[in-house]
Amino acid sequence: MFEFVRKHNKLLQVILFLLIFPSFVLFGIQGYNHFTGDGNLAAKVDGIPISREQLDAAERQQVASMQQALGGNADAAALDTPQMRMRTLDAMVRQALLQVAVNKQHLQVDDDAVRQAILQIPQVAALRNKDGSFDVAAFRKLIQEQGMTTGQFEDSVRAQLLMQQAQGGLADNALGSRTVAAQLVDWRTQTRSVRVAQFQAADFAKDVQPDAAQVQAYYKSHPDEFRVPEKATIQYVVFSAAQLEAGVQVTPQQEQAYYDAHKAEFNSPEQRRASHILITLPPKATPAQVAQAQAKAEAIAAQVRKDPAEFAQLARKDSQDPGTATSGGDLGWFTPDAMVKPVSDAVFGLHKVGEIAGPVRSQFGFHVVELTGIRPAETKTLAQARPEIDAALRKQQADKQFTDESDKFSSMVYEDSRSYDKVAARLHLQVQNATDVTEQPRQGDASTDPLASPAFVKALFGKLSVRDRRNIPSVQIAPNVLASGRIVSLQPATTLSFAQAQDRARQMLVQQMAAQRAIQAGEQALAQARAGKAQPQWGPTQQLSLAQAQSSLPQPLVEAVFRANVDKLPQLLGVALPGQGYALVSVDAVSHAKPSAGELAAQQATLNQILGQAYEQAYIDSLKKEYGVKILYKPSENTSG
Repeated sequence: MFEFVRKHNKLLQVILFLLIFPSFVLFGIQGYNHFTGDGNLAAKVDGIPISREQLDAAERQQVASMQQALGGNADAAALDTPQMRMRTLDAMVRQALLQVAVNKQHLQVDDDAVRQAILQIPQVAALRNKDGSFDVAAFRKLIQEQGMTTGQFEDSVRAQLLMQQAQGGLADNALGSRTVAAQLVDWRTQTRSVRVAQFQAADFAKDVQPDAAQVQAYYKSHPDEFRVPEKATIQYVVFSAAQLEAGVQVTPQQEQAYYDAHKAEFNSPEQRRASHILITLPPKATPAQVAQAQAKAEAIAAQVRKDPAEFAQLARKDSQDPGTATSGGDLGWFTPDAMVKPVSDAVFGLHKVGEIAGPVRSQFGFHVVELTGIRPAETKTLAQARPEIDAALRKQQADKQFTDESDKFSSMVYEDSRSYDKVAARLHLQVQNATDVTEQPRQGDASTDPLASPAFVKALFGKLSVRDRRNIPSVQIAPNVLASGRIVSLQPATTLSFAQAQDRARQMLVQQMAAQRAIQAGEQALAQARAGKAQPQWGPTQQLSLAQAQSSLPQPLVEAVFRANVDKLPQLLGVALPGQGYALVSVDAVSHAKPSAGELAAQQATLNQILGQAYEQAYIDSLKKEYGVKILYKPSENTSG
């Protein structure tokens, strides 16, 4: 619990809000009237239009932000779908509703609250100088890099605070049942002893001999199984800022100028590493509960001061922070502003590694802390910073060159529409070839490989591209990455003839029939076992728990075991395994682990979060009814730009 909260500070919501929905923040709902007329609308909120262009822009911004945040881990195909587009629109409607509520309820946030919220954002808090003063120049630069002025940024933070105020702290007031939390923890941590008897389809396959008529009937009734998709041989080119970086030359004078202008970036604040043992307090703890927790923490503190070598062992045994207890209470490295204040003050108040502080009280309970490492504040020299300076300068210059040349790339692939020779020579690109390209994007990094980009593949197989065999217009497959392709030849989609497909059809039919026989045999064995007439050949007893990272048993079987009513044991059940056969399971015993206070608190926090989200959604639904929302965009419509 403590580890999760430490890493997921609520103030980070402000940053996420600014990254994904800048258009709402900067222009407000009034701005929407200036951007759109009555047509081409995605939605209306209290009569205020949200245009398709704004939805396109928000979606592009969201995809770009996610790709920038996740890098190579970003799945562009998963981000560019009708479902994701509807989620983006839903979020825009939600923000618009809250802004309407802010305006109609005449809510206000004073300047001091805005300043305090900004100063608590980690990226901003890190801009303090060694003497404690605030680096205003560095702050302005940080905001400018986000494409904003400081005034716009302050307005956006104010808008977010107003929207939080409009929701009235609904999520914070959600209180989940401790009884339900205990039941969920028990269900997740309990162990069920089972025996399994499996009826594998493969064991019945040798007895299945379909005749020619059955095979042909299967072939005719499953045409999609034997369809070969349309395949193309293509040429394509990719133009990106990353390609341009290799040709950028950085001079010593540029390095020095960059270093002088960005010295704050090369200052590393002091960091410390610590471990803690947490004794939690329940919400609204009574004086007796506080005294009991404090006494336990003081006893632990006395023990570790007597023998500091026992700290990790005691943390594993007594700490009620499930996020750190297993690692001996290790909190990792952190700066003063990245930790809960009472703990941070205690840790940074120590002088030597190995010193103990506490117990100190925070909103989570009582902490006993040990200082385990110190990294002094330091400033990198120019020589030390040179690699990152060179990388930044090369990227800056490459991005500028890409911006200057991107229009040329787009024009040349359009004007010389049956060849890439000219654009390749002008921009030093490699013309690449690919065969067996289908309408299904292949696996890969869509930010570098056009054939893994849904947008590129969709354009490549567009009607005009297929008909004319001309270069498609340039497609942005990632920020600062453009691509164009051309179909050279096309093999139309076909269905294999029965002569071509009969061996495959026979194998598939045999598998299907064998699985059906396995299910029938399993169901008969289950009926006999329940009647006490015969027992199947059970495998060895296995211990199953939902807390296990993985199990050797099929997932549907594990899920069935934990859905089973275990009031009366043993409990017999049967599970059909599609394509594999059937399994009989005997649930023989259930053992219950005693949950720790930390586990219960963490589960209740999860329940509170779920309830809070439900409260917030109910509030949004009430605003929709009060102010009126009309969704005009349909997921099936192709509105991408």
